[in-house]
Amino acid sequence: MSHLLLRVCPFCFTDNSSEKRLPLGPKKWPLKTCGSCGFTYLERAAAYVEMEENLAWEKTSQQETERRAVEEPTISAVSTAAKKFRAEKIKRDKLGDLINQQVSGEGAVVDIGCANGRALKALSDRFPVAGVEISKALAAKARKNVPQANIVQADAVSGLRQLEENSCACVIMSSFLEHEIEPRLLLAETLRVLRPGGVSIIKVPNYGCLNRRFRKKKWCGFRFPDHVNYFTPRSIVAMATTTGFDLRRFRLQDHHPFSDNLWIVIAKPESPRPATSEARACSRPESI
Repeated sequence: MSHLLLRVCPFCFTDNSSEKRLPLGPKKWPLKTCGSCGFTYLERAAAYVEMEENLAWEKTSQQETERRAVEEPTISAVSTAAKKFRAEKIKRDKLGDLINQQVSGEGAVVDIGCANGRALKALSDRFPVAGVEISKALAAKARKNVPQANIVQADAVSGLRQLEENSCACVIMSSFLEHEIEPRLLLAETLRVLRPGGVSIIKVPNYGCLNRRFRKKKWCGFRFPDHVNYFTPRSIVAMATTTGFDLRRFRLQDHHPFSDNLWIVIAKPESPRPATSEARACSRPESI
């Protein structure tokens, strides 16, 4: 049985199989830019079942760190030192700041791709918390670390489908939506579970940044086959608003062209309005 999926454009659902792949990644994982809407994505992706163990994040992340340390030891060392300095000295916590600024009222805070539950543990004294994690090992750690949380071991779309409509104050997707095979379905489920006025806080690599154009194949935002969606500031706004969200916060400081990442806060409207584009599956099993 094949555990690979073939995808059409996850934004507009155009089949780009006749388009040339971009020379930015391996042939096994063809990177395409949609000829209709311009969205960049992986045309072939690993199925969800692979992400439970074989391609679980904790394994692929470690492999990627080791690869970069071998291929670019100086840049890798500088990057690691910078992250450590920010964490220990500057103690910047943008996710925490956004939660403090944007989340209020009743409802659970849900972390999609919650890993070992570290973010949920920090929030558990203020909100009811829940997490969705596809890795079996990480989901088990999250349950142990945050016993009061409802941890669902599943892909993100299936996990959110287990939550009640209008039950959540916030859905966190920090460094997650770039991994999601079905981003439109996930955003539609997020809209369903949020209460009116509830928000989703999203962080993804910024495919539109200057560093990506300068570094080309070596840009830190490329990870194959982990990252299957490559968002620009324009495309993340378009995907959210066509799904039915309001834009709550998207300042220049959240997506400036020198940053490898972008942050966006989107909200469920107080008065429901229809999506302007259908959310449906963009993937199918690859024939073998």
